[in-house]
Amino acid sequence: MKKKKIIIAIIVLTVLFGIFIFFSDDDIENAGTDTYTLMIYMCASDLESDGGYATTDISEMLDSTIDEKVNVILQTGGTLEWQDYEISSTSNQIYKIENGELNLIKDELEIKSMTEADTLLNFVEFCKTEYPADRYGLILWDHGGGAISGYGYDENNIDEDDTLTLDELKYALEQSNVHFEFVGFDACLMANVETAYALKDVSDYLIASEETEPGTGWEYVSLLNKLSSNTSENTVELSKVIVDEFIKSNNSLFWYSDATLSTIDLRKMNDVFSNLYDFMQEIKINNIEGNNFAYISKSIEESKSYAEGECDTIDLVDFAKKINNSKTNDLINSLNEAVVYNKVTDLVEDSSGLSIYFPYNNIEDYEKMLEIYPKIGIDDSYIDTLTTFVNLLVGGKNKEYTINSHTYSTNEDYTQYDWYNNAIIDSYSDYYEESQYEELEVIDKGEYYALELSDEDWENIVSIGCEVFYDDEEGFIDLGSDNYYEFDEDGDLKIIFDGTWISIEEQTVPFYVIEEDDEY
Repeated sequence: MKKKKIIIAIIVLTVLFGIFIFFSDDDIENAGTDTYTLMIYMCASDLESDGGYATTDISEMLDSTIDEKVNVILQTGGTLEWQDYEISSTSNQIYKIENGELNLIKDELEIKSMTEADTLLNFVEFCKTEYPADRYGLILWDHGGGAISGYGYDENNIDEDDTLTLDELKYALEQSNVHFEFVGFDACLMANVETAYALKDVSDYLIASEETEPGTGWEYVSLLNKLSSNTSENTVELSKVIVDEFIKSNNSLFWYSDATLSTIDLRKMNDVFSNLYDFMQEIKINNIEGNNFAYISKSIEESKSYAEGECDTIDLVDFAKKINNSKTNDLINSLNEAVVYNKVTDLVEDSSGLSIYFPYNNIEDYEKMLEIYPKIGIDDSYIDTLTTFVNLLVGGKNKEYTINSHTYSTNEDYTQYDWYNNAIIDSYSDYYEESQYEELEVIDKGEYYALELSDEDWENIVSIGCEVFYDDEEGFIDLGSDNYYEFDEDGDLKIIFDGTWISIEEQTVPFYVIEEDDEY
């Protein structure tokens, strides 16, 4: 049996080697006539100072074979310490990668924040002036924070929360007067409709991830070799190499990662947003004004989310399917046309290539998005629908509720935010009155306790969790939460706990369920 496996492996390797030789010869004959300048904006951040991930990717770039018609221009900065190549941590620098070497071509002699729009703008303008080309590409390397935070974390910034927001990215790239074949984010969470809409006028394609990315990021040898093999290559075909290699590396036998990467045709974004506006208007009419708010909540809660739900980012196709109104199909069709290539790792489901920010868990962040929306051209009707939703949400949070004669209350103060509208909340007072519970009672069923609710009430429940506390006679210690629960034959929630919990070397430890899906 082992001998058969060895023979098969040799045959496969031989075939693959033959294919590689064939394509190499073909690519040389069709190497393309275009000149191409690829700009890589590497805000190295703690990814470099802690892990050396930036220099690892630079090593990959140096290992690639770059055609003379391709200019690979790299700006460095944003980190307190570089691990290799004698790159300065006290000034921004610009390098050209050629002949397997990292050649310094401009030293700024000072530190400029990599999360300032003008720093990015100056880099793009420098590349356009010094290395004019028929085609341009841009890769933004660093952390990403989705629609709310945008791109970049610079360790040299006094304000560690200072990032390149979507409106600032839009401004910098529009001012450069460069139209890109693609803008790629080797960064987390940037494949969202807000980013795509912000950049629709400066690039044909966006290459980005809905989910967080590992520090290792993209694989650059295959990218640069593919680009050099044919500088006139169709951008979608080039992007497939980026996407395929990224997903392949994250589907490692020893390390499975929740990874996604997609290519979005930005020329389709006007159509996407036209359908998105109609879809949101249907939500406003049917679910918000129709007092069916719980349906929206459940749809958000059950949709594929990213960054463990911390950024209120969900897959837009999955969400549209969950809402399923009269405009869903039009929206999904336009999204499927816009996402021209999309791949995910084996453990990821329901990721279609574009996510959306929908305020739900961290609604204080909505204040920041209200400033960004109009600057990237988002329609007022869309903003009004979200603002109504957010106010309806906080109106339901500012309530007291009682379980077994104990009263709980939420003490969050939302009146400080500009979007807070007491008139909207008051207008739904009847809905709150009808939907809230005056008291939830846990009943004794002999062998166990149970929570009894009607079938209609259970339809409004978004999620269930078991929170465990330990009484050490001085107070209650939070041991964490589990997502295991079961119902009895009457359809009541069983309140059971067997007294066991997670421990490491006989020491009880906190345990929290972070993520769950159908597979695990």
